[in-house]
Amino acid sequence: MTTAKITKSVCAALLFCPLSILASTQNSALSEQRDSTMNALDYVLQRPNPNPRFETKKFGDHLFLSGSIGPDWMRSNDGATGIGSETGMRAEISVGDWITPVHGWRFTLGAGRHSGVDGSKPYFLGASIDYMMNLSALVRGEKPSRRFEIMALGGVELEALHKSGAGTKMAAGLHIGFQPRLYLSNTTYLFLEPRFGFYSDNLDLVSTWHRFDWNASLLIGLGYRINPRPGFHRDNSLFDSERFGDNMFISVSGGLSRLMKNVNDYSNKFGGLGALSIGKWFTPCSGLRLTASGTEVKEKRYDNRIVAIGDIDYLWNLNSTLNGFDPDRKIEGNVVIGVSGAFASGRGKKFSPGVHAGFQGIWNINRHFAIYLEPALRYFGGNLSPSGAKRNVFTTLNLGLTYRNGTGSERRYINEQFIEEDFRNSNKWFFEVVGGVFMRSRIWSSNHTVAIGLGKWFLPESGWRLTGEYDYLSTNKYRSISIGADYLANLTTLAAGFDDERIFDLSAFIGLSAGGAHYQTVNNKFVWGPRAGLRAAFRLSQSLDIVLEPRLQAMRIPGYARSFTPAFFAQAGLSYKFGQMHKKRGDDGSVLIMDDFNRNFVSASFGPSLFSETFVTSHKTVSWAVDASVGRWFTNVSGVQFGLSYDFIDRYWSPDYLNVGTLHLDYLLNMTTLVTGNTRSKFSLAGLVGLGLGWSNDAEIGRAHV
Repeated sequence: MTTAKITKSVCAALLFCPLSILASTQNSALSEQRDSTMNALDYVLQRPNPNPRFETKKFGDHLFLSGSIGPDWMRSNDGATGIGSETGMRAEISVGDWITPVHGWRFTLGAGRHSGVDGSKPYFLGASIDYMMNLSALVRGEKPSRRFEIMALGGVELEALHKSGAGTKMAAGLHIGFQPRLYLSNTTYLFLEPRFGFYSDNLDLVSTWHRFDWNASLLIGLGYRINPRPGFHRDNSLFDSERFGDNMFISVSGGLSRLMKNVNDYSNKFGGLGALSIGKWFTPCSGLRLTASGTEVKEKRYDNRIVAIGDIDYLWNLNSTLNGFDPDRKIEGNVVIGVSGAFASGRGKKFSPGVHAGFQGIWNINRHFAIYLEPALRYFGGNLSPSGAKRNVFTTLNLGLTYRNGTGSERRYINEQFIEEDFRNSNKWFFEVVGGVFMRSRIWSSNHTVAIGLGKWFLPESGWRLTGEYDYLSTNKYRSISIGADYLANLTTLAAGFDDERIFDLSAFIGLSAGGAHYQTVNNKFVWGPRAGLRAAFRLSQSLDIVLEPRLQAMRIPGYARSFTPAFFAQAGLSYKFGQMHKKRGDDGSVLIMDDFNRNFVSASFGPSLFSETFVTSHKTVSWAVDASVGRWFTNVSGVQFGLSYDFIDRYWSPDYLNVGTLHLDYLLNMTTLVTGNTRSKFSLAGLVGLGLGWSNDAEIGRAHV
């Protein structure tokens, strides 16, 4: 190649390169100008979150257990729709594990009774395996402290079915459902589980042209999960047991019971149930309990009878088993299994052995007091019912209160923390007004009871109380007015030490009451008897409590069949507390007169009134009264008032009212100021005693109308 040709080639290449670069740039610019569209999918669809996983995962470390019960339905004679189908029953227990926060599995054992075509009602025992998806964790990520979650589930089920005369057969199917969960604590949850499935054509042991059966159920249950995260899993070493009396407990409960010949017999009515229990926790997970209970059996075609039941129970605490012992846990549950013995009054009076099982859902108010709900099923052999049934099933539902004894370390801590001055400055006096109902001698008829009381705590653990009470019972037209005296022991203070700001206090009391009663149209009779009960106080403020008071009482009533007639009372009301010891006194010990309060006063009042005939006759009429008074306080404790009262008495034997006027002069004693020295209290309690002069518009005022 010549030099001239080489020179031309190089020049051409040098000229072509800039042109190529320029052309490429222009083409790129043209391309960018032409591509004016955008991919909407890049902006509309979000990239899915990465699949969440546990930081560490071992088999069973996210285990959960649950139990549930509820109705189920299947097709009926109306066809595949199942309209008008009868209700069956299903109960299940499940165990499962979460592989990731989103994906898990569950194995379930179930039993119950279906209700299908032509009245076929076979019993069944089934097992199922389900895949579970936590929709809340899928959409919003894992959050162990979340209080509400929704699960989806789907699985396969195999059932064995049995009915007398039809033998035992198998059925299989698929089901789907979902499960909303409400977490009561980090380990305990309530759930509702609607479920629907398709099964082979013998789920009710009846074959039809449909060649399939469907089944729907609605279960409600309680579940527990293991939560090994720091701060939630507790060591069982926190369980303190230095001596035999540690971790002992007593319980009182009441509820309903029903005796059935078998699990499908609901013909008998509910009867009342009362129980007293004592037990001990030997480990955080295991305990024993002895229970004595009594119930009234209301059986068709037979007289009502009393059945006494004794139970020996083993208690298994699920929360401590799954997550360790936590003395401050608020919600927990116990599985209850045991043996029973029953003794019935009336016809066929024989002893019947049996077994029972139940579940105890517990709300711990504090370390020493708990409220529980306990459904249970008891199975007894023959002779319990006069009908001669070979199988007798008792269903019971108890609502109770448990007191748990403190441990040695807790008592030492209480003694170290007690400050005597706190008790001296506390509200030791109290005045209460309560009312309620009572039942006497197994007779529940129209009745009511009202009472007032005045008491004082002379020690943090001990106190006394005086009461006045009016009782009315429609049976025998019984009416009584009585006074009572009680000794009170504060169980909460004994267990956990003195605390004037505690929101809940439980006290036990024992005492004696006496008074006059009018019944069976006879003259008034003297009645008396011992009593004992519990006093639960819920703190509303420094000066006011709501009180609940159940009690048992045995009254000596002349003319009654029993020497002492038993009765159960349930009362509720308000308790006003006063008595901080900060009175201002002079050198001689007298209460100082306060100059910063108004000594003169004027008052007017209007309201209902009651008279002696209201209590001693069957005519319970309420009258009305008005009063106007003027008065003066000589000291911050003592005063006097002068007034005019007018009563409009409703006379049941006459359409006209009896008008009674009274001029009265009264001495006043301010008991609140007497105790506290405080003249600026928003509420004061004063007593009065005085003389009166009365007149009436009735010329026959001297005639007795009884």
